Amino acid sequence: MTEWVPIRYRGFWDVPRIFLARFGGQLFLFDCPFSEALDDYPEVYTIYTLPDFADDDIPQDWTTLPARATRTLGTVPVAVVRFDPTRRKAIGVEVFDALTLPPANGTHGHAQSSTPVP
Repeated sequence: MTEWVPIRYRGFWDVPRIFLARFGGQLFLFDCPFSEALDDYPEVYTIYTLPDFADDDIPQDWTTLPARATRTLGTVPVAVVRFDPTRRKAIGVEVFDALTLPPANGTHGHAQSSTPVP
């Protein structure tokens, strides 16, 4: 069975260009803003951890979210992020295996919190 992590996104060009995912008790931001220098989208997401926002506390302008990050985890190629068939509902849990995740809630290791997506 494939494991999925639900996402919420804003901005879409072939794939979501900025999205949030909750995994292991943490909130992650995947950000791939348009680059004027490239005149295109970069081929990588920058991944951040965010404070645990309630849905009502997430700003309307998601471009402000990187400034509210608690940590920058690094980058991952857009091509390795596996999206559900709609490319709008979920990502494959395996993308988190490539990251060095900080402990969540005083625990260590990679906590698995995933959801099957039909």
